[in-house]
Amino acid sequence: MTALKPASAPAAPSRSPFAGRWAGRTVACLASGPSLTAADCELVRSSGHPTIVTNTTFKLCPWAEVLFAFDAKWWQHYHAEVKANFKGACLTYCAGRRFEGVETMHKQEAWFRHFHNSGASAVSLAICGGAAKVVMLGFDCQKTGGKAHWHGDHPATMGNARSIGNWPTQFKNLARYAESKKAHVINASRETALKCFPRAPLESVL
Repeated sequence: MTALKPASAPAAPSRSPFAGRWAGRTVACLASGPSLTAADCELVRSSGHPTIVTNTTFKLCPWAEVLFAFDAKWWQHYHAEVKANFKGACLTYCAGRRFEGVETMHKQEAWFRHFHNSGASAVSLAICGGAAKVVMLGFDCQKTGGKAHWHGDHPATMGNARSIGNWPTQFKNLARYAESKKAHVINASRETALKCFPRAPLESVL
């Protein structure tokens, strides 16, 4: 009788240099809401806290540690500019495309949870990186003053806050996740539609 082969050991959880990277620290996450200002970004920079930016906010914060942009269309449009001007780590979750110098997260990344948009993914990355406190800035999640972003509209082919109706649910799920990880998330955005995180002025939380 043929001997049975022993069952193979389960695969080790996927890890990354970002797992535990900011253990116990305060991390600032800067999205692209229209209320974000260059002065806000400079205040974050001068605080010395690790900073994750999303999408086109890399233009205001070329000094940030990480840039997270979820969508392939965004990378297709901005990749050359990012490569020329941004020296931090670059992450995406888009499938089916590869961009030089950009690390693609995968569904099997056991240590990381995404929440279907760049801003929520940035906060999740900070939490998964061990942050004790996450400061959100530029998370308007609404059209403030009729604008979708601080930088004006993206090209029409990319859409402009087209999925905004999904954001409240995505951020509520993120808030529950943060609570489960005992991460203190504060929304310091000047204007915001989100009600699932405590709010505080930026100067008081850096």
